[in-house]
Amino acid sequence: MRARYLLVAVYVLTVLIALAASPDYSKAGMQAFSDPEDVMNSFYYFAVILAFTAFILIMARFMQNLIQWLMYILIFISMYYVLYPFLSILSAVVSFLLIILLIKRANWLIIDITALLLAAGVTSIFGISLTPFPVIVLLIILAIYDFISVYKTGHMVDLADSITRMKLPLLFIIPFSRDFRLKNLEDAREKAVFMGVGDAVIPNILVVSVQVFTDSSYLFFIKLSALFTLIGGIIGLFLLIYTVETKEGAHPGLPFLNSGVIAGYLAYLFLYS
Repeated sequence: MRARYLLVAVYVLTVLIALAASPDYSKAGMQAFSDPEDVMNSFYYFAVILAFTAFILIMARFMQNLIQWLMYILIFISMYYVLYPFLSILSAVVSFLLIILLIKRANWLIIDITALLLAAGVTSIFGISLTPFPVIVLLIILAIYDFISVYKTGHMVDLADSITRMKLPLLFIIPFSRDFRLKNLEDAREKAVFMGVGDAVIPNILVVSVQVFTDSSYLFFIKLSALFTLIGGIIGLFLLIYTVETKEGAHPGLPFLNSGVIAGYLAYLFLYS
């Protein structure tokens, strides 16, 4: 379906905003790690993802209302920091208004706008916080984890369903029609296409990292090294879309996307080093 290919636009827009934001985040000192070359940072990041996933799955089963409000608070804090380098104290106002819209009018468009801002901000912050090698280690770990969590344990599908029911901006939603109403993942699968925010964030961390930490010539605003990495991710996304269209069931995105960006970066090194 053509709507699936709009995910490519969302993916590219996420990294373009992240690349544009990275100089401001660097000046504001928003690096997540003090030593960007330390590979252990990748394992810390993975441990946080595991803990966060387990927390949501457990809380969503027994205390859905509580976890929903906790997530609103976390989203507000995240949005505040993402927007602060550009809006200063006004970022609190904008973040608050977005949370109100999520609570009162959580349609797919509000969810997508909030998810895009979050994804671009997180991508940029972690991209300026890790050099390419630790990012590649992280991407390999997360690709393996995503494969296991979708095909073996299935808990990533449960997580997506919980996020959909709570209408949290952790999924991008592209509906097939304007009258789309988001209820739960099972009902919405035939009416819209979905992409996890992580599928836009994780691979594009490498794009930003390569842009910030590698010495490469520019093509307009983007370094050739980052452009090769981005093109690899886009190819991986097209392969993922093809797989989704030709094979039934849920499929993990990160094995395709992470392999794509890593291959793109390695292709640049092979051609220009």
